Amino acid sequence: SESQVASLRDITDSLTSEYAIKDNLQEEMLRILLKRFIILCTRIAREKFSVSPEREKAFDMVRQFYVLVDNHFKEKKMVQDYADMLHRSPKTLSNLFTTWRICVSPVTRIPSPLRIIHERIEAEAKRLLLYSQKSAKEITEILGFEDQATFSRFFKKMTGESVSEYRKREKRE
Repeated sequence: SESQVASLRDITDSLTSEYAIKDNLQEEMLRILLKRFIILCTRIAREKFSVSPEREKAFDMVRQFYVLVDNHFKEKKMVQDYADMLHRSPKTLSNLFTTWRICVSPVTRIPSPLRIIHERIEAEAKRLLLYSQKSAKEITEILGFEDQATFSRFFKKMTGESVSEYRKREKRE
């Protein structure tokens, strides 16, 4: 809604302003503003997905999964790893996402847990390829792949192009 957009814009404007202030309180202020932003986004998501008190637990589990993936994607690549951290079985976690997918509007697509992990790794790989001078071998190590061939196969499967093709294409654009 317009009011939600305005609230988010206020927080992002505050974040931008805070970046210009260089003092020993900046980090704490940025942390507080980021928490406000995350809480507001969570409230908006709850409203958008019509999260009732009964579905609150499932919503929180999905949110926790995303947070864990964001924090551990470099070293943990299997759904089992995240299921263990959430004290659930991989099957229970997958069923939760399937149930959540059904509850959400058909327009909104919630990927499977494994797809979420892969998309996060892909996003980081693309970021490193575009905004760093790191070689594919260095990126392989950063992302925790066994070897460069495994990373290259993963990247090709996810994007449809090789690491070098991706870098060349992005540099042209």
